[in-house]
Amino acid sequence: MYERYTNLTRYENVGINRRFNLADGHAHQGQNSTQQEIVTDLPKIFYAAEATLQRESEEEFQQVFYRLAGQHSAIHSPRTMLCYSASLATDLVATYLSSRSLSVGLLQPCFDNLATILRRRQVELVPLSEAQLGPDSIDDTFAGMTTDAVFLTLPNNPTGFTYDEAQFKHLVELCVTHRKILILDCTFRFFVTTPFWDQYAVLEDSGVSYLVVEDTGKTWPTQDLKCSILASSADLYEQVLELHNDILLNVSPFILRLLSAYVNDTARSGLEKSIWRTISQNRDHLRESLRGTILVPEFPDSTISVEWIRISHPTVRSEEIVELLGKAQVGILPGNHFYWADHDTGSNFVRFALARRSDWFADSCRYLRTVLLSNSVLMP
Repeated sequence: MYERYTNLTRYENVGINRRFNLADGHAHQGQNSTQQEIVTDLPKIFYAAEATLQRESEEEFQQVFYRLAGQHSAIHSPRTMLCYSASLATDLVATYLSSRSLSVGLLQPCFDNLATILRRRQVELVPLSEAQLGPDSIDDTFAGMTTDAVFLTLPNNPTGFTYDEAQFKHLVELCVTHRKILILDCTFRFFVTTPFWDQYAVLEDSGVSYLVVEDTGKTWPTQDLKCSILASSADLYEQVLELHNDILLNVSPFILRLLSAYVNDTARSGLEKSIWRTISQNRDHLRESLRGTILVPEFPDSTISVEWIRISHPTVRSEEIVELLGKAQVGILPGNHFYWADHDTGSNFVRFALARRSDWFADSCRYLRTVLLSNSVLMP
């Protein structure tokens, strides 16, 4: 019997040491030809960072990041704070909420460390399902909402749930009408393949109180050298900035210049060639490897860098699948912990990560299919 863990990060920690790590959602897709040139230039990047003012490195990174994301209203925003990780930015959000005794409606399913971080800061949480936030239900949901804030991940890890421009504007309008702080985790934003539009313009024009977490770690394969941006509305900024000042002076200028090089490279190559193509190819390989088994893709049109898989069996549960594949040196995540307030509902799902080198991923899927076909528990 494999040990079962209390959170997804522990499962990821185990998964990264499996021969076939399909567990963590960080970017491990390897370097393409132009990114290899960036690696070759690391000494130049290091010395350039050393000779540059911190402010200049920060401004360059923020400008190229938001420009690529189509968030033109945020390019020169004075109300951003840089962090070494999205988890740190989320902890700042949680600390702010806790200091004001504010309660939060948090999306479920989502990666469970969001709930863990908030709970550690003694923030009261209420689960919000994707169905409650859909176009047919969201008005009634807000009408009955008792929490002070709404915390959504857009697009959502693991399902890919997100809003189009009209739906997003309506969400913001509801937050203004019902006086809710809107908190957004946009760390998977670059995997949305529909045309980008300026979310920050909507936020700023509405006057809503907001906090937005951005990140690079899910997108570019930089060995977990990453940066998160925490953006704030004017009314919350000074209070959150004080908390940021307590724990962090600055993000390394070397990391900022390195990330700027990767973002600029993607801007030149295009998101399709630089990011989306690998994820799409890997998704096709995974789905082929699962064909004819009890593991069924839940969202055929998903484009994000993870695949949410339903277990089409009345008694087999997620942790059992994780254990069976773990014995074969394949690391994945159980779905139960994504349902942070209701583990049983998530026990019918598992999650595979797709941000891996294409040739390695294809080999992994061939091996995975062999494992699946050889195990009667995993067949219909």
